Amino acid sequence: MIGFKRFISVILAVLTLASLVGCGSGGKDTVETEPIRDDPVYEADLSGYDISGTIEIDPAEKFQLIQGFGGINYPGWIDDLSEDQRKTAFLNGEDQLGFSILRIHVDPDRNNWEKELETAKYAYDLGVKIFASPWNPPADMCEKFNHNGNANAQRLRHDKYAEYAQHLNDFVTFMREGGVELYAISIQNEPDYADEWTWWSTEEIIDFIKNYSDVIDCRVMSPEAFQYRKDFYNAILNDEEALSKIDVFGTHFYGTQKQDMRYPLFEEKGEGKELWMTEVYVPNSDSDADTYPEAVEVAINMHDGLVTGNMQAYVWWYIRRFYGPMKEDGTISKRGYMMAHYSKFVRPGYQRIGATENPTPGIMASAYMGEGRIAVVIINHTLSKYAQKLSLKDIPGIEYVESYRTDYNGNLERTGNIKNENGEFSVELTPESVTTVVIDLADDAQEE
Repeated sequence: MIGFKRFISVILAVLTLASLVGCGSGGKDTVETEPIRDDPVYEADLSGYDISGTIEIDPAEKFQLIQGFGGINYPGWIDDLSEDQRKTAFLNGEDQLGFSILRIHVDPDRNNWEKELETAKYAYDLGVKIFASPWNPPADMCEKFNHNGNANAQRLRHDKYAEYAQHLNDFVTFMREGGVELYAISIQNEPDYADEWTWWSTEEIIDFIKNYSDVIDCRVMSPEAFQYRKDFYNAILNDEEALSKIDVFGTHFYGTQKQDMRYPLFEEKGEGKELWMTEVYVPNSDSDADTYPEAVEVAINMHDGLVTGNMQAYVWWYIRRFYGPMKEDGTISKRGYMMAHYSKFVRPGYQRIGATENPTPGIMASAYMGEGRIAVVIINHTLSKYAQKLSLKDIPGIEYVESYRTDYNGNLERTGNIKNENGEFSVELTPESVTTVVIDLADDAQEE
């Protein structure tokens, strides 16, 4: 019924439109390729282009820290990623995605846990953050009950909460002994959409968190709602004791619209907690991932989650799937290149900074700063070509500017050594395109 669930998510969307204790973050981070420094200054011929409003970049305006981007590997469902596919997913060179987060499955049968280790260990050794999600407790901990007329619905028996907490901790220990320190483990995948897995009520979640989660020797992630409904999260945020025991709030984005992504209560009460988008695919699961310009919807969803939702992580459903970032043959899809405009250049530890979000209708921009660089991701979701001016506020020096563009005709096509004058420069935006501008700051600019 996984396909049916995805069908429901599309229908919902259409209707709507009409802290470091316990777990480590991994080893060393992957090293990024340095830009080419000896290429000639590039000045685009922008005659005949429409003029977009200026994107003002303001490093003094600071928002969330970015934890990373990634997807799930689920060898209990389909074949594990191959060695070459792991390289494509988690390394950050040419024709690689640069993913920095891997989600794995907590199988209810511990005899299957071994399946998760090989890819997780490979990724962990690169510095990738690994987190785990359970769909079901072991069968002997569950019972049937009537849920809205469904007499075969499943829930965790109330007298088994302690055993389930130990089950989750045993998985943490198993991965640790296998050389993988989990960044976090969630309590439940989609407790609000559980026709084929385990339902939890809000009251049950609060009981488990407050009275049983302390046994888990790892960061604890909240249940991951199917849609960004706030019921579970409101209950946690409004309960001081429960809130103290949750480290990461995780949610899925199926059918979630931009106007529902902002979360004022989290902004008010979630200080010190992380906010992650932990599963989605957009716009659907029945189109080939190279379908264009449909793929641009991926970049738009990421933009909305990061800018409107202040999400610190964005995690796709299955990494290798015909509708995913990596195609079945192991090559990167158009949807994957949309993700790569963020995952390759907006690295873990970067901070989102001020940027004019909509300089012109149909154009969306966001900016991120870290490691002496600023990455600006610009989406042109129109049929027009634009000359896009960028202006950096209060930056004393720029060392180098380059851009990467994906559109109908190319993937991450590079233009390097873009001429800038006093922190101002222009790039070309082709129709239905995504462009990432990478700005290397001079040493004195980094010190500011």
